[in-house]
Amino acid sequence: MDYLPAMKRSVGTMVGERIKSLRLQSRGGKLTQQRLAERAGISVSFLSMIERGERSAHVDTLASLAEALEVPLDELFREKNHLPELTDATLRPLAEFVQRHRLSRREVDRLLTVAEALFGV
Repeated sequence: MDYLPAMKRSVGTMVGERIKSLRLQSRGGKLTQQRLAERAGISVSFLSMIERGERSAHVDTLASLAEALEVPLDELFREKNHLPELTDATLRPLAEFVQRHRLSRREVDRLLTVAEALFGV
């Protein structure tokens, strides 16, 4: 996982990309910009600018978008590749450990180095 490109992008750009990603993988098939904008009560052009990172949305607009996407508000701020999918029961404890201890990227790299040395990977 490469965190450097994510750190160089603005939060607005990352949120916009996340909204677009969620829109395209929404339940019941992908949502069009038109349909999501209608559900959220904003214009299509404003949604388009948000998704491209050209405009930042007010928190109330973000809440409306999250509701329209049927996801919690904090989901808009998650990097889609930030953590592995937690569907595999063997990965969940490791991901929870990293989150619980708020490990930095450097600390995660060190943990992986120890794991590789321990298991000879």
